[in-house]
Amino acid sequence: MRQIRPLPSTMELAPTLAQRVNQLRDFRNMTIRDLSKSSRFSVQRIEDIEAGIETWLSASDRQLLAKALSVEPVLLHEVETRSIAGHHVKESHMLDKATSIQIGDAILNGARELECPDCGSTLRCSVQQSLDIEGKPVYLPKAFCFKCPFLLR
Repeated sequence: MRQIRPLPSTMELAPTLAQRVNQLRDFRNMTIRDLSKSSRFSVQRIEDIEAGIETWLSASDRQLLAKALSVEPVLLHEVETRSIAGHHVKESHMLDKATSIQIGDAILNGARELECPDCGSTLRCSVQQSLDIEGKPVYLPKAFCFKCPFLLR
């Protein structure tokens, strides 16, 4: 069993979610695979978080990741952002419901090269697998645009 060390009071924490997760993982002497297993996130999702692709977590995901890193969730929440390059991110709840459902269904059915509804560029699409509170798998469509702030969560 891993010994949990408190963070030193003199430790200056990184200013972004990507850097902070990487910093805390390194401080805890964990590999990406270790963090993936402890948090029940996929390795790809941890890599996306540490690459700055995913910049905001749901409350339950934040708690899982914080627990795996042995920190309070507020340490992650304070550096989360819902903006890209200073622009407000257009999330799925801001799209009309039909468009959100159409994009989500296409992703769940295997589409990986969809057109961004805002700018027409190709979206990066993926399916996130997580577990619900009873341990059953849940599949969530995700997409983001490289050229504009579009984001489907």
